Amino acid sequence: MTRKLLVLGVAVLVAGVVGARELTWSYVVPAAANTGGALGTDWHTDLTIYNPHQYKLPMVIQFLQTGRDNSGGVPTIDNFEIYPWETLNFWDILGPKGFDKRGQIGALLVYVDDLKRTCSGHDCDIAVFARTYTLKPGGGAGEFGQAIPGFPTNLGLDYTVLAFMPQLMDDSEFRTNAGVVSLTDALVTVRFELQNQDGDVIHRVDKLLPPFGHTQWRLDRGVTGGTLAAFIRSGPNDAMVVPYASVVNNATGDPVHLEAHLTPVGVGAQEVTAAVVCGRVAAAFPPREPVAGARVEHQNDR
Repeated sequence: MTRKLLVLGVAVLVAGVVGARELTWSYVVPAAANTGGALGTDWHTDLTIYNPHQYKLPMVIQFLQTGRDNSGGVPTIDNFEIYPWETLNFWDILGPKGFDKRGQIGALLVYVDDLKRTCSGHDCDIAVFARTYTLKPGGGAGEFGQAIPGFPTNLGLDYTVLAFMPQLMDDSEFRTNAGVVSLTDALVTVRFELQNQDGDVIHRVDKLLPPFGHTQWRLDRGVTGGTLAAFIRSGPNDAMVVPYASVVNNATGDPVHLEAHLTPVGVGAQEVTAAVVCGRVAAAFPPREPVAGARVEHQNDR
């Protein structure tokens, strides 16, 4: 069998270091949905933004639809502010009171409006959190969900690091969906390598992402307790993506989100050129297409 792709020794050939997870002003939620799924599931996403400051902040939410080039403009909600110390909730953000995108999946960009903000640095910090859940999976009672925290847009997968998503299950009891969203205004190719428990690579696939693109697919490779690795194969020097995986219980529809764990260990073993990396920076944003009819409800406005 082919041995695992990574050699854990030598690996750090670049100066870039994965930053600590602190609050910041710009996030990506790599997976959001308002669509039916396998085995009777029906997926929806709630989005929450928290403002830790004593002043209002102008906000933007953008929807990156899966399977398309999003560089020409994306649906955008940007005509609102978040109040001091407010926890602002968007229930079913892709539903009729939000983006109104029934039948679609993709990713969300959530950030303090770069065209209106007067703050900088930590004075712009916000917290972003999402939950994607299924209503009455398989016709049964109840609601199940997976926490999908906002991922800082400057801490994604670039040429300086590899991503790992462990504890994958794709067998008779569980299924795994893998996905990736691009924070790059250009084509990017990302390689995914699935390892079994012994570290053997049992499947490889390259995913070509269009500008600001998103894709998600069923793993369907028969693995119990494996790990999915990802790295950028090609793209511009500033290419950055955020991969993820989701493990779903086939009987109940109960999902678990697997966030990418990033490390520079093993970069030297891949077919990438660390010398071209120009540094880890926050992503640009696609052009805005305002969404008519989107409603922002503050608790103290009711």
